[in-house]
Amino acid sequence: MNRPIAILLLALIIVGMLFSTFALFQGKFVEALLVYPLLVFAYVFSRRGKK
Repeated sequence: MNRPIAILLLALIIVGMLFSTFALFQGKFVEALLVYPLLVFAYVFSRRGKK
């Protein structure tokens, strides 16, 4: 994985964690958990170009 993609994934993870934490404090459990499959999806597509 090259550096720009790694930085982008790191930024997405940080934003996703912040959003999930904020949503959990508001009592929105479903919205908080919807972020994680999107992060896995982004990771899979970032690894797809490596093959």
